Amino acid sequence: MTRTVRSRSAALAFVLTMLAAMFGTASPASAQNPTLPIDWNVDISTHFKSLGMDVELTGGSFQGEVDLVTWDLTGNLTLPPATLDMKIGFIKLASVTFEMSQAQPITGHVDLAAGTVTTTAAFNVRLASIRPLGLRLNLVGNNCRAVSPISASLTGPFSLTGEQTFTSTYTMPKLKGCGLLTPILNLIVPGSGNTMTATFGPKAV
Repeated sequence: MTRTVRSRSAALAFVLTMLAAMFGTASPASAQNPTLPIDWNVDISTHFKSLGMDVELTGGSFQGEVDLVTWDLTGNLTLPPATLDMKIGFIKLASVTFEMSQAQPITGHVDLAAGTVTTTAAFNVRLASIRPLGLRLNLVGNNCRAVSPISASLTGPFSLTGEQTFTSTYTMPKLKGCGLLTPILNLIVPGSGNTMTATFGPKAV
């Protein structure tokens, strides 16, 4: 561990310990542990290996808290949908709208010594629409989704003031409810080796 990393970790540990002492002193009669509220902006980028396609879900939010005794983190993640063009070369074939939503609250743990946090997240994946050549017709209907949530273990630095980036790999399950395209999509979409990068940062006051 470099001197810079040790210094940052020590500073983070000191700040969080002081916060724990302050919150603990402020509510000594409380049966619950003191917590530090978190309100972060979130941008997620995911790469589908089998499709060679990147999806950017920007402008999301994470609201949660860190337990200042156990250093466990919990919270809820909200992400907007993403729309992108499916092309062959410069020829646009269709407009695709993709959605990810948490299947359960996000959980994690802060490691004060290392200055990192590890989180576990499960996402429901929905292919909201495939519209060919800019037409309004949706080829997959309204119920095209993964048969089960994707699971990702995201690890990265923990900061109270700056951006932090988390990375993970995951397996994409098969799809269901996509109409006549279901068997075709299940030949090309599911598979392992997909990557996810999530960038968290405090909201401007």
